[in-house]
Formats: sequence, structure tokens, C-alpha cells
Amino acid sequence: MLEFNLYGNFNPNKKANFTVKARGVAFNYELWQTGYKYTSTATLSIKAEIGDVVEILIDDSYTLATSESTVEKFDLNLLYIVTDIDDSNKATLKNYFWSMIDGVEVPTSILSGSSLSVLNTITNPKIFSLINNGLIANNSELSQQVKYNRKSDTDTAEKIAQDMLRVIKRQPFVVIINNEIKTVLASRTWDRQTIATMISGVQNPSIEYETIIQRSNYNFLNAYTKKEDETYPQQPVSYTIDDSNNVINLSSYSGDGSDLPSQRLIKTSFFDEQPTQAEIKALITKDTTVTNIFFNQNELLPLVTNDLVDLYYQGQLYQGYIADRAFFESDGGLRNERLLFIEGGNK
Repeated sequence: MLEFNLYGNFNPNKKANFTVKARGVAFNYELWQTGYKYTSTATLSIKAEIGDVVEILIDDSYTLATSESTVEKFDLNLLYIVTDIDDSNKATLKNYFWSMIDGVEVPTSILSGSSLSVLNTITNPKIFSLINNGLIANNSELSQQVKYNRKSDTDTAEKIAQDMLRVIKRQPFVVIINNEIKTVLASRTWDRQTIATMISGVQNPSIEYETIIQRSNYNFLNAYTKKEDETYPQQPVSYTIDDSNNVINLSSYSGDGSDLPSQRLIKTSFFDEQPTQAEIKALITKDTTVTNIFFNQNELLPLVTNDLVDLYYQGQLYQGYIADRAFFESDGGLRNERLLFIEGGNK
């Protein structure tokens, strides 16, 4: 069991009031620190309403670099919004950050700026329904520009944040510090260093593959393009994609094939005009997938959310970061902890 604080809705139209209206106990819980993939649940000992803020007290602490020269220690508390609750008081809990930007839509013209400027725009406290008092982050690590590949004039803050956070290899969580709501993207050190670790069957790992960009099931294109007389040629021009993601015209290819797909998955298309490289890529570039690895925390080398990690498992190296940290109640009321490692991120 874990204790929790229950607050009313944090309304930005009013002066912030962080008075706890009740304290209770959470049990039968599954709690995710960032909510990267999964929604949290817990049975609450007292009645809560949809829209209430629940602060789960984990009875643990963590260190956070709040400036280049300052590392502070904080209690590990998780902040959620109640989105559903049944007659048995089992609550569905959405992480505060994702609740905060829910329903917000912004013009895609903002996406030409740095990750920091985009993040500041989509977390502007004037445009959403919950309180936000800014970021705790190393701004220099948020200076990069992300390619969003948007064709529409607007998009939701949620989708933009998901794409950006995947590339910068960070996931946000929200804390109450000195009566302020802060979104945390900082780490235990101001400049993150990669941690190398190995996992085995003792940590009960499980692997999932996540498709983050859906493209095509094909890797080879036979393209027929109309001639000047408005008829199609008898023979197509054939294209494929090499290992460096370049479009290869097979009629001018002189390599030995070692950098080409091991099997042809053929798509045939007919064009009125010569297709561009981008059009060809869109038809035969494979999906972008990443590996998700779940495993139990190693108490001898504990990892925390947003650690950069070189993870060795079954003789293979996976490079990525800890995107989430989960707490489960097992039989007998003991607290178990699992981590979610996400491979890559810069595609």
C-alpha cells in the first residue's frame, strides 16, 4: 500500500491552492512515472472525483540536477489526474503532463524552432486547463531541431510532444516543489552520461517492438511513367532503398547487392509524371520500429527515468534510454519496480 494526497482540480484561473483535501491509501496499484505507453490505475481508500489531482507518495527519493552546479534531493511523488473511477474506487490515473496538454492544438509553423521553443509553446500555461509553472531542464540539451514531417497547418500538442520527446530521448514527469507545478526534463546529472549495464533472466525481461512511423510493406518499386504520347512504356524503371536509406535506380546501380534488401517485396505504380525521390521513398521505405525492453530494477545498479543506457542483453547491445519507471503492488502488499527501456530515438 502507498499513501496519497488528494487535491481538487488545479484551476489556472484561480490563485494556486495546494491544500490537501484528504489523505488516503492506494492499493492494487500499477503506477507509471511518465505514462509513455501505459495509463496508471489504483484502488483508493477514499472517494475521489473525475478531475481530482492525486499525488502518490512512493516512500523513496531521487536526486535531480537543477542547475549546472546544483544537485538536489526530492521525495519521489507521482502526480496524476483522475480520469475515471468505478464503484469499488478503482481509479484510472493519467499522468499530469499528458492531462495538462490534452486537447491543445497549435499551428505547425512553430515546429521550425528548437526543441525548447516548441516545448515552451505547447506548455504555455495560458492555453490549457491545468496549472504549469515552467520547466526544470538543461536548456542547452534542448537546443536541437526535430524534423516533424507535418503537412497540415495544425496538430495536437500531444502528437508533437510525443515525436519531440522520442528524438531527444526524454520523457516528462510533473512534481510539486515549493508550491509550484514543475515539468521535469532534467536528469540526475546536468549533462547526461551513458550508463552501461547488463540484464539477464533474473530481471524477468520482456521485449516488444513498437512501430513509431508507419510507411510501407514494400522495398522495391516498378514505376511506369507516361511518355509524351500519353502511353506507358513497355518496361518500368525499378527502384529500391539501400542500407543508408538512399533511393537506388537499378538501371544505374553498379554495386554487388550487399547493401540492398535481401528479398524483393515488389510494388508497381503508374505515374503521369516522373516521381520525385520523396514520392518513391514514401512508397517503399519500411516502417520505423524501436525495441521496448521491460525489466525489473537492479538494486545494485538502480536506473531512473531519463537515464541514457547502453543495455546488453543476450549478447546484443541496445542503445537508448529509460522512458518510464513502474511501481506494482504484488501479493502480500510488497512493492515491485520495473523499468521501460526504449531503443534509439533519433530517427
